[in-house]
Amino acid sequence: MSRFSRLRTWRWSFGTAALIAVSGVSTWSAANPYRGLWVGEARLSYVNEVPVPLDENNVPIAPDPKVATPTADEAQVRLILHVNGAGQVKLLRDVAILSRMGSGTTGTAGSVDLKARPDLLRAGASLSGRESDLALVTDERLYGDFPVQVATRIASAVFDFGDAQATRAVQSVIDAVAASAASSMLGGQSRDAAVSAARAAGQGILDTADVAEAFRLFRQQYLSRTKVDLIATGDGTALSDAQSAAATLLIRAGFFPDPRGEAMIDAILAAAAGETDAEAKKAAAQLAAAAFADLADEYQRFIAGSEFGDMLVGGAEAAGTAAEVSGANAASISLAVEGNAAVRAARASALALDSASEYADTRARSAVDAVIAAIVNAAALTLPVESGGGSAVTLTAEAAGRNALEMDVARYGVSAEGPTTDYTTFLGSALLALVPATAAEAAVTAATDGLVSNPFMTLEELTSVAGDAATDAVRSTSPNALTEAALAAQRELPLLDHEAGMWTGGFGPGIGDPRFSYAIKTDGLAALGFPALEGEIFLPASHPTNPFRHFRHPDHRYGYDITRKVRFDFDAGPPELEHSGYGVDRITGVYREEVFGLHKTLGPDKDVGLRVEGRFELNRVALIDALNAL
Repeated sequence: MSRFSRLRTWRWSFGTAALIAVSGVSTWSAANPYRGLWVGEARLSYVNEVPVPLDENNVPIAPDPKVATPTADEAQVRLILHVNGAGQVKLLRDVAILSRMGSGTTGTAGSVDLKARPDLLRAGASLSGRESDLALVTDERLYGDFPVQVATRIASAVFDFGDAQATRAVQSVIDAVAASAASSMLGGQSRDAAVSAARAAGQGILDTADVAEAFRLFRQQYLSRTKVDLIATGDGTALSDAQSAAATLLIRAGFFPDPRGEAMIDAILAAAAGETDAEAKKAAAQLAAAAFADLADEYQRFIAGSEFGDMLVGGAEAAGTAAEVSGANAASISLAVEGNAAVRAARASALALDSASEYADTRARSAVDAVIAAIVNAAALTLPVESGGGSAVTLTAEAAGRNALEMDVARYGVSAEGPTTDYTTFLGSALLALVPATAAEAAVTAATDGLVSNPFMTLEELTSVAGDAATDAVRSTSPNALTEAALAAQRELPLLDHEAGMWTGGFGPGIGDPRFSYAIKTDGLAALGFPALEGEIFLPASHPTNPFRHFRHPDHRYGYDITRKVRFDFDAGPPELEHSGYGVDRITGVYREEVFGLHKTLGPDKDVGLRVEGRFELNRVALIDALNAL
């Protein structure tokens, strides 16, 4: 099958494969055809008009702020997108392409001692002979896990992702404290009672802020391995209890609603519905649950990691050697492959990975089985092999193994709604624990003084006064919780398609609406349709790279919260992909962005930010379908 024939097969599978989860996590029968790292740029050539000009009669004529108009020049924005094996897309701020072998190596069997060959560390040295020896790393904390090397790093200077939820946690505490302080003082409570109530209100926010722990307890109590089996086979009581708990999980922390409980239940039900036999229903439901519990995406990282790649190469080499032996058959080849050290190591890791799951997880072992079976079967089909023909068998077996990894190994998506590691770490910090007390003292003092100066202040006015004082008090501590919260990083930004809760399927030719808003307005066309992909970038006021905090304004201790809404829409492309490569290694479309925080909001409803539009082109530079796989 040719590369382009295979693409047509992939596209059919991509469009018709059943979703295991209605929201967030899905399974595909093969690797997504658009998987890998895509790099390119957008050329922004449209922007909405901010000034209100005067006509010939000196009458202000406000332009439509919702329409971006052509500009005399253009701005370039580098774009870095990654599509994982399940088709889920992330916008990256930077990525390092690292070799698991170190600089100057030529493959699994060709690693060298870099201490003995320092010349190989020069710029431009060969990194690897196989793409499977490379890794895409977005978490700089993992650099030390790779050999010393001169690596390639791709970055975009225009993107920086702050973890919005960490800042919202602090702000939610301040808001709760301020509301309590204002209510207490208007209610005539004593200062001590008001401070105590305000502290309790702030602490109540922190008590519900640990989303990771809440989701763990939810799974433990309502979606244990036993209860997943019950739900899969139609136990209404277990399902009702889980659904009730999931609804509570969704509203537990108002600033951080967690829909993963509801999505996990939907995934279990959908997986079970696809089977008829009770045991098959249980097995499918367990795999769906295991995918949701795999919060670090360990399975996907395993099948894209070095150990799995070494297994594939080592198994193929063992098959080639065994096929040359006189009287070789499928059984003897299988025995030789299973005896290979790399294969044994991968099987041990797969067993450990599946065993560590909360559920009856067989994903890693099934992936190993599928690839090894393909290697053995391909080698057996070449029998008998003449002396010296083992190398050809090795190549055939390795190709079969890679094809099985691509087409037969199931990919499982990961949820986009969970908290980041930085968020969870920040929640446990001593600095955050001090916020309720610090904010409560300041809020009550300000509310007291406010009522003295104006006894007729409303609850809303007093809450605002108390909130401002609490915010200033938190910011005046050194270090302060708002600044530390702003440092919580989100290293990749999940891009969703237009259906709420879905995080897959939005990347590919013809998805979205690649028309410019200016053309729609001037030509009287139908309104802009749904986007292919969209995401929201949040940069807190206290973040070091906030645009209001820069060298020429050192007096700015903090700026304004910046929110950027990005959108991607893809061109349909030429009908004959074989001749153009479009949609295979290159894709184009329209990039849009709306920025809030840099300028006052526009429009009659004050809900329009600064809008830009422009054409983009992306080129696929790697087929690696998992990030941060060691």
